[in-house]
Amino acid sequence: MKIGYLDDEYDILKSAARSLKKYDIEIVALEDIADVTDISLLVDSILFNSLECLLVDYDLMNLESKVYGTQIIKDVNELLPDFTCFLLTNFTEQGINEKIVQKVFVQDKSIFAEDDDSQEFVNFVNKIKNSIECFKKRLEVTKIEYENLFAKKREKQMTASEEERFIYLYKILSAYDLVDKMPETLIRNSTQDTLEDMLEALKAFKQQLRKD
Repeated sequence: MKIGYLDDEYDILKSAARSLKKYDIEIVALEDIADVTDISLLVDSILFNSLECLLVDYDLMNLESKVYGTQIIKDVNELLPDFTCFLLTNFTEQGINEKIVQKVFVQDKSIFAEDDDSQEFVNFVNKIKNSIECFKKRLEVTKIEYENLFAKKREKQMTASEEERFIYLYKILSAYDLVDKMPETLIRNSTQDTLEDMLEALKAFKQQLRKD
């Protein structure tokens, strides 16, 4: 399992990584994003790293963009509604009282000071794992919708809005290797393109992969 971590200071990263590794969870620091308020960049990083969950610190005021983690989580979930984000904070009541992030996903940051065998830490790990399992299950359901749209695409029966939805689903599912990778021309071909053109593009793409 792989999760992301977004903070303005990464002083707990090593201890968090060590504790989570014991439970087969890899943690990736998202510290190379210039502007975390550019949610498209953040979501691209989530998908590029195939992250299955995200830990976000509440107070990100030391970043140039100066923002609260609750806003980041809200914006991420607008683009990835099935993706779970946990809010880490030293002031859990403040995070809960904002009522932007559900209480169950607000976690005291001191959890990483706990012994990794403690019941409190195990409970936190179980919440992470459960959220990831739910995310994976929802991706399977999403894949069914994608396959239905792909069938319409082959039959040239896809509307413009359906094509946009198809592209969006492909971007997510391909990030987790749930669908075959396709060249850009095949993904974004207009509904007027013929099936033969699509197959030729896919054939050329596969040949290029074999050369690489």
